Amino acid sequence: MHGQHIVHFRGKGYANFLAPAGRLSSSMQVPDDLKIFWQALLALDFPVGSFLNLPSGVYLLGKKCWGSALLVRHCYRGLFDRMMDLHSSSECRFLITGTPGIGKSFFAVVLMGWLAKEKKVSTIVFDTSGVRYLFTFNNGMSVGVAVGHRKDFTEKLMNSATWWIIDTGTALERGANTVLLSSPNRELYKEFLKLQGSNVLYMPIWTDDEIEKCRSQVFPTIDLGLVRALRSRWGNIPRYVLEKAANVSAQHSLDDAISACNWEDMVTCIADPGVAKDVSHKLVHIKVKDDQYDQMITKVASSYVVQKMEAKAGYELVQELQNLIHQSTWAPKIFSAAAGDFFESYTHHCLQHGGFFKVRHLCSSLIEETQQETELMLHLSPEIHEFRKVEDLQQQGIRAYYVSCIDTFPSMDAKLQQPDLLILITIVQMSVVDLIRITAAARRQLSGPKQRLYFSVPSCMFESFKFVDISRDIEQWVLEVPWM
Repeated sequence: MHGQHIVHFRGKGYANFLAPAGRLSSSMQVPDDLKIFWQALLALDFPVGSFLNLPSGVYLLGKKCWGSALLVRHCYRGLFDRMMDLHSSSECRFLITGTPGIGKSFFAVVLMGWLAKEKKVSTIVFDTSGVRYLFTFNNGMSVGVAVGHRKDFTEKLMNSATWWIIDTGTALERGANTVLLSSPNRELYKEFLKLQGSNVLYMPIWTDDEIEKCRSQVFPTIDLGLVRALRSRWGNIPRYVLEKAANVSAQHSLDDAISACNWEDMVTCIADPGVAKDVSHKLVHIKVKDDQYDQMITKVASSYVVQKMEAKAGYELVQELQNLIHQSTWAPKIFSAAAGDFFESYTHHCLQHGGFFKVRHLCSSLIEETQQETELMLHLSPEIHEFRKVEDLQQQGIRAYYVSCIDTFPSMDAKLQQPDLLILITIVQMSVVDLIRITAAARRQLSGPKQRLYFSVPSCMFESFKFVDISRDIEQWVLEVPWM
């Protein structure tokens, strides 16, 4: 094999290297760091939800810039198990995509490790950064490493027992089981998805817990307060809230992206991330819907992005928001989550400024009662208090406005306001409410003989919004948020 250098070694003990084989090329010599990495990796377990820690001086895929520790995310295992389930049904091609900056490349490490150790895969071809690697395993205990160009090892790709892992690039029709790791860009994978046995799986953005675990172990010098501040701008994207937390140009790139994108660019990304501008993925994130990893929705990255895009829209904001909500009525799976993000921000603005709002009492279909419209007066609330859980709430006075920092459902967020009103913001008809959370909030914050829950909705939903199934004695009302 021209331009390839092969080295065999065993998974345990640093002295068990076998003699080199194959034709040498000085430019494609197998890096020692890569050999040592594989030797160490095969001797380790991969604890899901914890860290894969390599020995001191050993780096992930031999790359010092990647470090020696990797958080084995729960979704890594979920994606692997889902692929294996599909593979058992003769599905053999997988696109793994998701929001840029969440660690799709790192997934390649544990993916190859699990394939070798658990599935006893004997041959893996790995494409990354313009280089092709050939890894040949012996029962998950020893491995041969070869380095070549992107057109090398093609005979291996014709074998249906081979696994071909591509870290960003294009994949052709070959006999090998193929995994393409890619940011959302349809031009890179549209032909791949036409092939028989191809499947799209989505990698979720990080959780708060994952960000904190990684900060405390891999980036311990980064202040927790700084990470929270960056998350409030970027969302939970580790590239920007951890890895590049101190990189000035990287941090400026969010505002650059906001400047480069107009409202139409953002809506395009909401509708179809695969055809959107690259920079728009900083503004709109892909959120995975369930543990099958094959369904997703799009959400705005953060309240910071919402506010900046609202400011860019200026006088056209109300019309743009009305259009977005209208789109969500005929394509709720596509638009409702992002439309809900913007409507939530708009609603906070309206309610915080106070005034008179049309409300209507909601009754169960079992109760015959005339649902007359009336008005609710809200005071101006000059102060906003954020909370992460109900236990964090404190009585701040009659004009305090409480904003939850956590999501409940797509297109809906729970708020406490003034402080005896519990308000849920939604642009969709709810069929059920998170009873545990709502009950806890009601018991802690609502006073008086009647506890009232207000659903804040756009004008187009006010007349049609119906009673929601809540099995406790909380009065339900719908509140119209007027267009200003």
